[in-house]
Amino acid sequence: MKLIRPRLTDHHGIHKGQADLDFAIQLFDEDIPLYIDPFLLWNSPSQQDQALHTAITNSFNHLNFLSKKGKKDQALEVLINLSECSEVGLGVSKTRKGTKIGKNQALEILNLFSDIPEYSGNLPIFN
Repeated sequence: MKLIRPRLTDHHGIHKGQADLDFAIQLFDEDIPLYIDPFLLWNSPSQQDQALHTAITNSFNHLNFLSKKGKKDQALEVLINLSECSEVGLGVSKTRKGTKIGKNQALEILNLFSDIPEYSGNLPIFN
């Protein structure tokens, strides 16, 4: 019997529902949006998750630092290069290939540092 929309679990013979698993069940013919929630990393009892949260925070603090020091072009380049590589294929890709964010979207993100009063003041922006 051929499955019409096989899932990753069907392919590997795992007969459990999404609620019973610790990972998202991926369909073979469809990309599902997946994102990392930094707050859940921070709130996790795992020290590794908390360290990842700190690394993300430090990365954004560095982008804010570059922007404030007149190196916005460098901050843009870093942000674009840090976005998804083609091999990963997460997010909202329709082709199951990863796509980097564009310059306009990166600029919108960096502009948040100056547009939001709490972020436009002293460094660092996150604690």
